[in-house]
Amino acid sequence: MIVLTDVRKSYGPVVALDGVSARFESGRTTVLIGPSGCGKSTLLRTLIGLVEPDSGEVRIHDTVVAEGTVRSLRHRIGYVIQHGGLFPHLTAEQNVSLAARHLGWKREEIRTRIEEVCGLVRYPIDRLGAWPGELSGGQRQSCLLYTSPSPRD
Repeated sequence: MIVLTDVRKSYGPVVALDGVSARFESGRTTVLIGPSGCGKSTLLRTLIGLVEPDSGEVRIHDTVVAEGTVRSLRHRIGYVIQHGGLFPHLTAEQNVSLAARHLGWKREEIRTRIEEVCGLVRYPIDRLGAWPGELSGGQRQSCLLYTSPSPRD
C-alpha cells in the first residue's frame, strides 16, 4: 500500500502538488487522469523518490520514502518513463533485463521473469531481439517495465 499525507511540491512559484493525500491499495489498479501540467508526473516521481516533497510524507508498506530508504524501495516498484528511456544500443530483452542483471540475478531467474512480464503486458516474446527503433510506441513502453525483484527480496 502507498499512502501520501499532505504532500506538497513547488518549483519556484509553480505549485505542482498542493497538499495531496491519497491511499493506493496493494493489488489494485489506479489511474491518474488529468490535463497536462496538473502534477501527475510529479506525483509519480515523488512516489518513487525521484522528487523530494517540500512537505508531507509518502509511505510504501509503512516505510517512509526518504534518502535512506528510497534505493531498497525502488527495487520493488515498477515505473514506465513517459517518453524514451530505452537504450538504443541494447535489444528489447537486454533493456528489460538490465536492472535484474545489475542486481545479480541468475540467467534462469531473469528469463522466467521476462516471460512472466511479457505475458502480463502481452508483449510478443519473439520481439525480444528487436532494437528500440524497430518497436512500436506501445512495445517500447512495454519494454520499460521494470523486472521487479523476485520474492526472495
